[in-house]
Order: sequence, then C-alpha cells, then structure tokens
Amino acid sequence: MIRADADGRIGMGHVMRCLALAQSWIGFGGTVRLACTAVPPAIAERYHAEGAEVVLHDRWPPQDLVDDAAAVVVDGLEITDSDMAAVVAAGLPLAIIDDMGHRPAYPGALVVNQNLHASHRLYAGKSDARLCLGPGWGLLRREFRPTGAEPRPMPDFASRLLVLMGGADPKGYSALALDAVAAAAERIAGEPEVILVVGAANPALPDLERRAALLPVRIDVRHDVRDMAGLLGSVDLAVSAAGSTVLEMAVLGVPMIIGAQNESEVGPAAALARTGAAVDIGPLEDLDPAVLVETVTALALDPERRSKLAENARTLVDGLGADRVAATIAGLLPDQRGNS
Repeated sequence: MIRADADGRIGMGHVMRCLALAQSWIGFGGTVRLACTAVPPAIAERYHAEGAEVVLHDRWPPQDLVDDAAAVVVDGLEITDSDMAAVVAAGLPLAIIDDMGHRPAYPGALVVNQNLHASHRLYAGKSDARLCLGPGWGLLRREFRPTGAEPRPMPDFASRLLVLMGGADPKGYSALALDAVAAAAERIAGEPEVILVVGAANPALPDLERRAALLPVRIDVRHDVRDMAGLLGSVDLAVSAAGSTVLEMAVLGVPMIIGAQNESEVGPAAALARTGAAVDIGPLEDLDPAVLVETVTALALDPERRSKLAENARTLVDGLGADRVAATIAGLLPDQRGNS
C-alpha cells in the first residue's frame, strides 16, 4: 500500500518517485495499491499501465491503509503522525519516504531519504528505523536504469536548452525561467532550441504556450512528458527546480542549473552544488532574472565545465535505488525475514 498525493499545490514528486517503487515491487512479483486523496488522471493512468491499483478517497483512515496490505509506504507531509503510528500499531512494516527530517518522530521500520544532503543527524532521537540515506536509494523509474551506453559527446555550445519546474510549479517559476533562458539563447550561436516542460498538474499550460509563441527564439512546449529519460538524454543544458528530477538528470549526466522552489529543495540544491554536480542559483523567489541569463549563457558556451558537471553528477546515482528499497521492504515481511 502506497499512501501519497499529487496536485497543483503538493506537486508531483511524491507520486512519481513512488511510481518507481511500484514498478520495482511489481517486478518482484508483488501487487501495489496507490491510496490517494488527489492525483491527476494522467498519473493515475501511468500507475494503471504498470498494473497498480489507484484508489481515490477524501480521507484514508489507518484501518483502510492496513486492510489487505503486507506493508505500507507513506510519502508526504499530508499523512499525519498519528496515522503512521496506527499503521505500526497494526503490526505492518511501515516505510516513510522523507526529505527534510521535519517530523517529530519517524515510527516504523524504514526511513528513505534519497537526497544528497540526507544524514543520520536529521533523525537523531526521532527514530529507531533503518535509515536508507542518499542518492544510492534514489527512487528512479525504470526508464532511468543504466543501459551501458557511452555518454553522449558534449557539444562545444549548448544547442538544446531545457526548462522544467516540476510537475505542478505552484509558484509559477516556469515563466521566469523561460524568459531568462530565451534571452540567453539569443546570445548563443546557432539559434539554440529551448524546450519547456509543463507538468501534468500545472494549470498554466495555455498561458505558457502563449508566452512561448511571443518569444524571439524557438520554443518547444512539452506537456506531461512520458519519456522523460529520452528527453533529458537529448539536451545539452537544463534549468530546473531542485526536486526529484535532479536525480534523473544526474544519472544521465545532464549539465544542470538548479534553484529551490521551496524550503525542501534548498538543502538538496546546495549539496549537489558542493559536489560539483550542478550550479545552484539559490531560492527561486529571490532570483534576479539577469543572473540566470548570465549563468545560462556562460555555461552554454563552456563545454569543459558542462562536461565536468555531467561527470560529477553521474557518480552520484546509479538508477537502481528503487530496487534496493523494494528489496529492503520485502525483507521486512514476516515470511522473508532472514531470507533477504
């Protein structure tokens, strides 16, 4: 049982990384139910396509979570501490997917924090659970598994620039980033193409399409992209929010400029920058657009720096974290303890 939500306020990160876990669990021969109070139809369809059940209710009492479940996974601050305690009291293994260590307590058997800044210090005195910390536990979907293919050669200048601000972009940063990247593209030889990804829960698609049509460079607006790995693998530079997508870009070696949409993204963005895997432009609410224009322009014209960013990023993530988490949860089941 996976308990997670997605909408224009919450964003898409929780349900999309849980989709990766669902893929692995089903691949191991299990079954999955997504228990949600909100989810875009396009994302529900993706769960259905994997063979998972999606059930939408206004409220999920703990008893409804544990009925017919062998284990429960929760992802998101919308799930209350008391509900999680009730799952543990019912005797089921509970895994909590977390980002910030902000809860007063983490009951259950497992805590997964896939972010580079995750540390045991975040959970000191709050949990006796096994802590699965860092990008090695990154919940990346099947499309991001390693293929053994050689990295794409880094061009002298970036001819394909990507802008993506998550699945919802509740604060409307897509427009700011698009304008800045378009301005940078005008300074780069060869008329680079700008690709704007608009997530499935972003209501601003019509406005962004109109905005893109008025800009003086080539803009390709993509909505609800299904083959994200294929798209990311084709670009030379990305400007992105610092959510779960940064791990997807890292495993593919995409040079990236990242900014924090909210408090939960500040730590991951700074940590990636410290490793030399990304350029961090700080909280997006404080961003001077002129700074982003200059940053994109300079990096687009610097293949050596882009190559180093890509190389550093690829060392952080191997794309197999979802299998590791699924196997660890399976090892908690009563008939599997001691066998995994």
